[in-house]
Amino acid sequence: MVRLQEIVQKVVTHFQLIVIEEYHTEQLIHRVEILTPQTVYTPDTLYLAEHTESLPAPPRDMVCCLMTALPGDAPLSYIHITKQPPLPALYQFINELLRFEATIEMQSNQLYHALYQGRGLKDVITLAERFLQYPISVCDASYNMIETSPLMQQMSYGLESKPSASPHRQTRFFLSDFEVESLKRTRVVEQIYRSPSAFGVRTVDHPDNLWVFCAIRLQNVMTGYVAVCMGDTEATEYVLRMTTILANICAIEMQKHEFFVTRTGMKYENFLVDLLDGRFTDVNMISSRLELLDRRFCKFFCIAVLSCMEPHDSNLFNKQQMNALRAAYPNSMSVVYRDAVVLFLNQEDPINLSQDFTRKLAEFSTLNRMKAGISQPFVDIMKIHDFYTQAVHALEIGEQTQPDRLLHYATELLPQYLFRSSSYTGLEIGIHYHIRFLQGYDNDYHTEFITTLRAYLQNDRNATRTAEALHIHRSTFFYRIKKIEELLDISITDSHLLFLYELSFLIWDYLC
Repeated sequence: MVRLQEIVQKVVTHFQLIVIEEYHTEQLIHRVEILTPQTVYTPDTLYLAEHTESLPAPPRDMVCCLMTALPGDAPLSYIHITKQPPLPALYQFINELLRFEATIEMQSNQLYHALYQGRGLKDVITLAERFLQYPISVCDASYNMIETSPLMQQMSYGLESKPSASPHRQTRFFLSDFEVESLKRTRVVEQIYRSPSAFGVRTVDHPDNLWVFCAIRLQNVMTGYVAVCMGDTEATEYVLRMTTILANICAIEMQKHEFFVTRTGMKYENFLVDLLDGRFTDVNMISSRLELLDRRFCKFFCIAVLSCMEPHDSNLFNKQQMNALRAAYPNSMSVVYRDAVVLFLNQEDPINLSQDFTRKLAEFSTLNRMKAGISQPFVDIMKIHDFYTQAVHALEIGEQTQPDRLLHYATELLPQYLFRSSSYTGLEIGIHYHIRFLQGYDNDYHTEFITTLRAYLQNDRNATRTAEALHIHRSTFFYRIKKIEELLDISITDSHLLFLYELSFLIWDYLC
């Protein structure tokens, strides 16, 4: 059955109509009929009629939807529209829509039935190919082919094969290196990560073949994708809908196996958790443990805490993606810890949190819909728990102050981090009294001394840039500064005083 709202929306779009009254949007519709005086109403039928005096008004408890306006008080089950399409055309359109939805529902149920019978992903993919009549493959997030349909195994390009170690499967298929590079270079991978449903794409490498892709997600984390090769045809709504359904079914099947793990699956995970918990008291013990785990103990460290932007069970995180994160930063370690992913950077050279250094972390966060709080780099491994806490607070504060950013740096949020440990009153009385005085003066005399002083500090105490930022002449800027100096009996060159003003503005913004 189909929700009445879905039918009406497609009718409105196709015939360019406007619905002028409310109706029962959630009513489930199974059939469509043209209304006659002899009609016996059933609750799952949509009735079509032009208004005539010979047609009786339907009972209020029946579902009767007339695609035209009726005189008098019509029940809510009526749908009033701006114009009447020809009834035969309207009937044919809705009837085809209902048949289409019935086909989708029937085939979807068969795929779910195959899954629940325990026939495995192979049989599900083979059945899906029988419906779609196109080659299908299922890959994990590292482009390894989990399953391929019979037609896909006959593809003339893109696949490589080798004997399988499993006695139940003679040959194992996997995506060629060229195809993996092509998916990345043509940015198809980014589309797969972003798209909530199936989409079609032609690439410059294969312009004669349309591919339909759909991400397989567990707890909002992409763990693989479905790929359908349609050849030189266009993607229909049927193919897109069925591919999306197939991806959802694959997600259920993959949950049964070990595609997801509680942590990273790496042998150092328990050590890293103990380290983050602050359970070590000896640097030498930390160093020796790392050596036993085939990891080098370096001189410079940093912590990044990554959290999902969408709700998901953060105790589960894809092993392949964790591997990708570690591969971006050699000798790093990562683990699921306290409902977030923690990346421990450990290297011989000083860590410079430049844009170039954090680019891979930003790319990883973008693809996996995550945000990160990054601690200050440090050299004392015994303080790792404190810097982990700093990264957590950086993420929390950053989300409050700059929610559009992916990476939040503790180095940029140190004042706010320190402010969190103080009471509101304690911070409020810390605002320099000169700032309060100028605020009151501006209110009384409609001057702009607070704005001018703040702009001067924000523009690195540069007069020219400040005047440009305020859209005033330099002489106007110097006049205002002179007045501020006179009112406060200060010199604008007093660097210590200017630091206190900057701190006051930071407190002011934090409290507001």
